[in-house]
Amino acid sequence: MRRGALIVLAAALVSGAAIAQASLPVQGRWAVSQERCATESMEFGSSGQFTSTLDSGEPRQGSYKTGRDRIILLDEAEPDRELALIILDLTPTRLVAFDETIEADRRLVKCR
Repeated sequence: MRRGALIVLAAALVSGAAIAQASLPVQGRWAVSQERCATESMEFGSSGQFTSTLDSGEPRQGSYKTGRDRIILLDEAEPDRELALIILDLTPTRLVAFDETIEADRRLVKCR
């Protein structure tokens, strides 16, 4: 009985950790500066949708999901390819991530 209780407790802790890591606070609009929020930004909606005009030649939109240390983008134009933003630093007002699509870091601020 005691062993079964330990297994149930361990399973609850693991599932709780999975829920916690899947809910990174990235919702909102992000840009390289406050001045560019209206023209060049990436927005993450609470419903799991994103839009990006960070790359003026390639606006993107689709869905996203978060993991422990990354944001996975599923672009509508490339539904079979997952694009990752690997989070290096995240605060309520700053997002620094390695963007696999441009193979460089993106340093973004949260738009007001």
